[in-house]
Amino acid sequence: MAYRGPYELLLGPHDVPTGPFGGAGTGPVRGAPGAARAAGAALGAATAVVRRWRRRPLHPAGSVFTGTLHLEAAAAPGAEALGAPVTHSVAVRVSRAAGLPAPLPDVFGLALHWTAGGRSQDLLLAATGLGRVTRFLLAPRARPLEGGFGTLMPFQDLDGRPVLLAAAVADGRRRRGATTTSLAGTELVLLSARPGGPWRRLGLLRCGRPTGVETPRLDPVQNPPGALSTYPWAAALRAPAYRAARTGRRRTDDSR
Repeated sequence: MAYRGPYELLLGPHDVPTGPFGGAGTGPVRGAPGAARAAGAALGAATAVVRRWRRRPLHPAGSVFTGTLHLEAAAAPGAEALGAPVTHSVAVRVSRAAGLPAPLPDVFGLALHWTAGGRSQDLLLAATGLGRVTRFLLAPRARPLEGGFGTLMPFQDLDGRPVLLAAAVADGRRRRGATTTSLAGTELVLLSARPGGPWRRLGLLRCGRPTGVETPRLDPVQNPPGALSTYPWAAALRAPAYRAARTGRRRTDDSR
């Protein structure tokens, strides 16, 4: 049965894989339906307005750590596309989406960046639930490790089916630290699932020491992890905001 989930109104008849492993390349919105294009344009315009006031419109400040990503479970959804079994040295960034100060609730982001096969690969997760419905909903919280993180939107797997990725604290216990630095020394289980299916263990993320160095700007539309690809409707939603975050005018001169 074809996938029909929260985004079915955005799916179009030409919803094919994009990026280095699909046909549409980095004109990734080609084939996207009009609803996704319109929503993406609105998000891009909003991002450009915020960019006038601060360098990073979303996730303006974060903590960056060394990390090791172990992709172990070759039978999990998406594992073949991600090259499992394999281990990557990664940069891990955790941040607050709106930049609100602790202990105010915010939507935390968890971003991974690594290089493999001569290209950058980016995985962006946001604070979400992990239930069959809540995995599609953002979850503001006061502490970053009070719950799970998920991709929110699916990637397209090698077999054409959608796959979601998520991460949760390995021992299942919620951590009390309210700041982004509380991720140091933490292990998170990496999970994968079909949109309506159960989570399967995919691997383990070990977060190391703080680096004190910012990550490069990440873009999972242009740099999807492994051989996973981005649906045109998802690219149409996300790409304008990423583009605006890089090119929008700022009110003050900030070269950082």
